[in-house]
Amino acid sequence: MGHETMQRDSPENALPPMTPVTDLDWDADRARELGGHVVALWGEWLDRLRSMPVGRRASAADVRAAVTRDVPTEPMPMDELVASLRTIAFDHATCTGHPGFMAYITGSGTIPGAAADLLAAALNQNVGGWRLSPAATEIELHLGRWFATKLGLPPSAGGYVTSGGAMASFVALKAARDARAGWSIRELGTRAGPPLTFYASAQVHDVNTRAADMLGMGRDAVRLIPCDDHLRMDVGALRGAITRDLRNGDQPIAVIATAGTVATGAIDPLDEIGDLCAELGLWMHVDGAYGGVAALTDSLRPLFHGIERADSVALDPHKWLYTPHSGGVIVVRDMQSLADAFAIEPSYVHDDKILTGRGLDLFALGPQFSRGFHALKIWVSLLAHGWGAYERRIAHDVALARYLHQCAATHPELETMGPAPALSIACFRYVPRDLRGDLSADPYLDRLNERLMSELQLGGRVFPSNAIINGRFVLRACIVNFRTEAEDIDALVEQAVALGRAIHNGEITGAATSVS
Repeated sequence: MGHETMQRDSPENALPPMTPVTDLDWDADRARELGGHVVALWGEWLDRLRSMPVGRRASAADVRAAVTRDVPTEPMPMDELVASLRTIAFDHATCTGHPGFMAYITGSGTIPGAAADLLAAALNQNVGGWRLSPAATEIELHLGRWFATKLGLPPSAGGYVTSGGAMASFVALKAARDARAGWSIRELGTRAGPPLTFYASAQVHDVNTRAADMLGMGRDAVRLIPCDDHLRMDVGALRGAITRDLRNGDQPIAVIATAGTVATGAIDPLDEIGDLCAELGLWMHVDGAYGGVAALTDSLRPLFHGIERADSVALDPHKWLYTPHSGGVIVVRDMQSLADAFAIEPSYVHDDKILTGRGLDLFALGPQFSRGFHALKIWVSLLAHGWGAYERRIAHDVALARYLHQCAATHPELETMGPAPALSIACFRYVPRDLRGDLSADPYLDRLNERLMSELQLGGRVFPSNAIINGRFVLRACIVNFRTEAEDIDALVEQAVALGRAIHNGEITGAATSVS
């Protein structure tokens, strides 16, 4: 043994020295150079935002040619790299922070949140393990408890940040499935018992049926319940559906109540649903990805009475807290339910927590093992602005939606569609004067408003989206943008009427055109 060691350590057997490879190890000065260019682009983008078009007319081929290239073997020169970033920012990005952007449910992106994202990326914390992200983990858990408290949930409640509402609802429904199945479903799977069923309104977001698919239950396991005249879940119909499934040998496990539907912002009768869930022992999940943040405010909280009874709530700060993408939040009534649904014990991450004093590892509470510090942009936005600013702005968004509804209701060439806004969504359509009251014109009006939406989106000043209400195609504005004001609502109304009239009169044909 000693002889072998002597041979290995002798000069003639010594390993050759290794040359350091430092190509990727930029020093602080080089980081400041690139970072300075990026911050300068960001500042210029903010300065020019209101004067830029919200969206542009460019095909996928046009964009691909402008922003993609072969990966170089050698480093791209700094000026060329910055020029490529400029092309992305100023020529081929949809300006979701523009005051005229009112589409889908996409927040405008807080400025403190963007700065926090830079720091989060630089720190490069893996918030799957506490030892890899001590401050990040504690901030995220604190944020989850803050949301839970604001929702009125008990001290056992908490949560964490997800990629968005879709993942938040998936996590919640996984916890619901495992808690209510009645057998060791994590080990034995769904085929070890009767078919499991969820219940949601016909207006529920499609990510919930996709969650059922991903959970091995199938999309048809989500029973879609009819809605009342205000597009809220009909609780009588819900009870009937559950009764039928029980009679047929299925096993109901959860009701998905919506706190702000994606089409109109309707809020299901949460307290009545809570009563039924308590009576039948069902898990109550609230999909509040859009509207749930409004339940945190003093002025709008009464609309969400009953949300405090939920077993889980999905929220999306990147919607109505305006934070940069992406960042949703899952909140549960009992944090233990997440451990029951997701805990694993990988052998290679041993940690003696009594010895080290380390905290909770979030990889054991959800599907992701590696997790970024996405909570920081939410946390820094709340700290930088203060909750009072959010209270005021969220209420203002609702007022703007009601203003749009009133504008449409009083205009001779517009027609309100769906219920009056409870939150910050207003729906309407263009109807030519000669077709008002003509029910046979609905198919034509659908086509007209489809074209009108495209023209508006490509025109550059305003950017609405659409909804389908009672089978009809309508224009939809969702105000979750802290830059949008009444003048932008007026611009939407004016352009909808002008372009709608031009389309109807045959003045616009062929490809969509740009309107200043």
